Amino acid sequence: TCECERSNETTLNQAFQLISGPSLHQLLTASHNRLGEMAARSGPAAQLVEELFWETLGRAPTSQETARSLAVLGASPDRRAGLEDVAWALLNAKEFVLRQ
Repeated sequence: TCECERSNETTLNQAFQLISGPSLHQLLTASHNRLGEMAARSGPAAQLVEELFWETLGRAPTSQETARSLAVLGASPDRRAGLEDVAWALLNAKEFVLRQ
């Protein structure tokens, strides 16, 4: 192969890595990351959701996004797992993936 064969288009393999790849999973589940710090705090869940949106997408969540994220956190066996699920969803949102 040569440099001229490179493409800036996203490949299917790259998409699968983002959606369910081991790299993203390892980053989200690492014990001493930002999600771990957030889960250890005793503040309201809505505040954590807003913080995740600001840190991931650079904006506040809409009321619908807040409600859905709080539902995920509420249905989760523990706060950490819920935060990982919300973070995973944000990292796979078109808004994040297509941001340049």
